[in-house]
Formats: sequence, C-alpha cells, structure tokens
Amino acid sequence: MNRIAPLLATCALLFTLAQPAMADRQPPLAYSMPELLASMPLLASADQAQGRLHARTSGLATFDDDAEYDHETAPGINDPLEGWNRFWFGFNDTLYLGVLKPLHKGYSAVTPWELRAGVSNFFHNLLYPVRFVSSVLQGKFNEAAVETARFVVNTTAGFGGLMNPAADKKALIEYSPDEEDLGQTLGVWGFGEGFYIVWPFIGPSSLRDSTGMVGDSFLNPVSYVTPWHSSLGLKVYDQFNSFDKQLAQYEEIKKSAVEPYSAIRNAYVQLRRSRVAQ
Repeated sequence: MNRIAPLLATCALLFTLAQPAMADRQPPLAYSMPELLASMPLLASADQAQGRLHARTSGLATFDDDAEYDHETAPGINDPLEGWNRFWFGFNDTLYLGVLKPLHKGYSAVTPWELRAGVSNFFHNLLYPVRFVSSVLQGKFNEAAVETARFVVNTTAGFGGLMNPAADKKALIEYSPDEEDLGQTLGVWGFGEGFYIVWPFIGPSSLRDSTGMVGDSFLNPVSYVTPWHSSLGLKVYDQFNSFDKQLAQYEEIKKSAVEPYSAIRNAYVQLRRSRVAQ
C-alpha cells in the first residue's frame, strides 16, 4: 500500500487539473460487460464513457442496450449444477440489493461523478492488454490496431487514462469496444461453452468463460499489484465505482421477468453465443 498511495495522490492531482476540461461532458454510463450485474463477474472491468455494462476480465456479463433477449429457455443450455447455481444466485441477489446498493448510494452522495468517471476510465484503460490480445488471437487485427491507438491517446492526452479523449474520435473501421475477452476467444477457436455456473460475488458464467477469466486475470496489470489483497481491493473498487448503472439494469430485468434466475441465465448464454458468432 505504501507504493500505491503516491500513485493515487498523483492521479488525484492530475484529475483536479483536468476537471475543467471534463466539465462539459455528460456523466458516463456505468461500465457494461456482457450482461448486468447478476449476469456478470463482479471483478470484471468497465467503460462508463461507452455506456456498456461489460466484462472486463472481468468477467461480469453485460446486456447490450440495443439487443433483445428471449426469456424462453435458450436451446442447448447445460445446467447440471442448478441447485448450486440457484443458491448463489440468491446469495448474490441479497448482496447486490441489500448490501452494495445502499453502500453505493452513500458513496455516490459524497463522490462527484467527475471523479467516478475518471476512476472508471483509468481502470478501463489498464485493461487494454486483455482486449488487444483477445482481438489478435481471434484474428481481428484491425480491432487490435484501434485498441492500441485508443490506448496511446488516452494514456497520453487523457492524463494516464483518467480521461477518455479517444471516445470522441471516430475509428476508420467499424469497431465494438469492450467485447473481447479470452472466454470469447476460446469460443471462436471452437471450444464448447460447457456447463452454466453461477459464482459467488462474480455472477453468471460458464466453464469456458470461467477458464477465460483466469487468462484475463493474467493479462490485467492490476493483478500484479502487491500484496495480493491490494490487487483484489483495486479490482473490487473498480466494479463498485460503476455499480449504479449495473444495478439499474439488474433490477429492470428482475422486475420484468417471471423467473429471474432463468431469465438471466438465458440472456447470459444467448449474449455470449452471439459474441462468439460475430
């Protein structure tokens, strides 16, 4: 922690200097992985400026705002651990709504959105290796080049990633940010999704995506912060910082679903399949 304190102090100073430049920007939406909070690993990463709930190494799945998901059972879902999965789904639901929701309300009340946006941008920028390597391994070399250009711009002109000036630049190719991870890469390579599983704290996943999350963790620079509990704390704080929008999507799906467990499971599986097929 002694090494981290000077870094955080420097980031705070840079952010204070950059705040006037951010004054005209609208508050970014919470980082979005492939689903919503319950459908995503809580230790994944997020890009508030892009308004997506993603999965950053995360791991958290996010629902794409423009996509519609059938609440009927998706074909071919393998859920042999349904008893385990339902237990941890209930545990996570209580954690999200009963503990994290009130905590984040207090956090948001005392933390300016500019600071929360800067934190989200900073951690998202750090996850460049996950997106770059995944794009290369899938043969998406144009996307890898765009990711590299965005990383350079945001690291230099964006005060180490606290700001996201690259978001205002139109890429020369069609580009979907925050959708590449090693779980998706394994799917592109032909590995089956395996069985569906819900992890405590993390949320919905599959055997393939869980394996991919392990690889994503090795590519995440935050994983190499020492001691290990400092690294874990930074990852948790990254997700907690953008929890509000994730929670809004989660509550919306729960409200409209007759059977929330099945609805979230089906949405997660369908989303991951669609991304592998892209």
